[in-house]
Amino acid sequence: RCLAFRCPLHSFERAAVLTARGRLWNSTFLEEYLAVTSVELIVRASVSVTSSIKNLVLKDASTQIPVTIYLDPGVAVAGGVPWWVILLAVLAGILVLALLIFILWKLGFFRRARYVPPAVPQYHAVKIPREER
Repeated sequence: RCLAFRCPLHSFERAAVLTARGRLWNSTFLEEYLAVTSVELIVRASVSVTSSIKNLVLKDASTQIPVTIYLDPGVAVAGGVPWWVILLAVLAGILVLALLIFILWKLGFFRRARYVPPAVPQYHAVKIPREER
């Protein structure tokens, strides 16, 4: 993938030095070039001047610089989590949940609240015969 940079140089004296710096982010390297251990970039640069000056001479108007980038294996991201680790985590989660439910059940958290009617005084009726009324 090549990128072209164009920049106007409005006024410069006898000499000019152009410096280009680039960075390859570690995540970009790991995402796009994970299968390789090193990448060699060839940086090509050329300078062209459009001017009305007739006697303008450019020395070293083009150059080519190879840059080798090596993968740091300590920074590489793991490919994935093994299936047995996921299964073990799920089983441990279920076990912790069952233990929590058991403790709450023993403490009476799931018992229903019983409705106790208010205490009403009890009156015992006595039957009075008709003759005595």
